[in-house]
Amino acid sequence: MKIAIAGSGAMGCRFGSMLFEAGNEVLLVDRWETHVKKIRENGLAIKKEDRNQVLYMDASLPEESEGTFDLVIVFTKSMQTDEMVKSCRHLIGDHTRVLTLQNGLGNIETLETYVPKSRLLAGVTTFGTELLGPGHIQALGTGHVHIMQVDGGESEAVKEICAVMNAAGMNVEVSRDVLISIWNKVAFNAVLNTLCTIINDTVSAVGSYQQIDEVINAIVDEIIVVAEAEGINLNKEVIVKMIVDVFDPKMSGNHLPSMVQDLHSGRPTEIDYLNGAIVEKAKRHNIAVPTNELIYHLIRMLEGEDNEKNIDHRSSRYVRCSLCHDVSDERVS
Repeated sequence: MKIAIAGSGAMGCRFGSMLFEAGNEVLLVDRWETHVKKIRENGLAIKKEDRNQVLYMDASLPEESEGTFDLVIVFTKSMQTDEMVKSCRHLIGDHTRVLTLQNGLGNIETLETYVPKSRLLAGVTTFGTELLGPGHIQALGTGHVHIMQVDGGESEAVKEICAVMNAAGMNVEVSRDVLISIWNKVAFNAVLNTLCTIINDTVSAVGSYQQIDEVINAIVDEIIVVAEAEGINLNKEVIVKMIVDVFDPKMSGNHLPSMVQDLHSGRPTEIDYLNGAIVEKAKRHNIAVPTNELIYHLIRMLEGEDNEKNIDHRSSRYVRCSLCHDVSDERVS
């Protein structure tokens, strides 16, 4: 299968490399020129648990990319979706399927302006990857992928995509609950990404607060009400368990979410696609979400600062998981 990865940061390179090793024709597309140049000249370096590896793959900037593809997988950050897909639209033919495995709300709606629902797929993944530098990633363990066709159908093309991805070891399943999974991840990130950013510390530090349950409940309860108004029925126990489980340092407790990294590097955060998206949808339904609205404004205030705060920038000590956003696309554009 001919596959383009739109947004080839850590996760994009991880998926692209796995598909490439499985015999597919893969193009890594990214806006980070240094990253693209490094892959072109020296190959993609991958640090795995049992070995190091270099794969010589095609990589290009969006405007320089050529050809049409059977599948385009979008991994760019939410605020970059429209710009990335617009610059890659010449890669999308009449029969191209587009799959988003991004975090946050609003990506599906953006992609629908470029691709009909019958050719648009959405999904979630638990794979974790770290970007070590230009052209260099670390593959962290394994994971799963759940995908669905946005219009609810299950075409032969979707089955073929699943087969291709499973042949690459991606543990893919077609699920009609993908939208629930997307909202679950939004709730997860709306709690952990934001709280870590506000207190300027790790996931385990957030979890060590004695009354953290009250904070989690306040955020999650509002999200559940908004989701219900949108026709999505969430299970609070599932969401809370997802959050609490990663407080353990053996899980992702030492993880410093990408929102923190974005803020300290002067990059925009994805707050508009997390708590900000909840606030926007709540207003449409006349639902009060004071906790999420407060968090949204606090992050916005922090974004407005020069933010030269004292922080330990030893990013290599922290594990990035796909649930909290890997730092893959922080440097994409």
